[in-house]
Amino acid sequence: MDTWNLSEKNMISGTHIATGYPIDIQLTMQEMILACAECGDINSAWESMCKLVYRRTGIGIIDQIDIEYITIRGKKKKFH
Repeated sequence: MDTWNLSEKNMISGTHIATGYPIDIQLTMQEMILACAECGDINSAWESMCKLVYRRTGIGIIDQIDIEYITIRGKKKKFH
């Protein structure tokens, strides 16, 4: 699988806090791996994922977006 391939099968969805607009952010495989980290320093993994997304898209996540769902391999799940 291409590390940089984007699709609606892997993404986070939520609401932009300042504007109230819904937002979907498609994630690369590298970002997805960090977003789904379950062991080690998960907070550091999440921050790294957010930095990668910001570098790639210009979209800040932390303190900017209320994430409601994560879609993993096409399966939408409630976030947290």
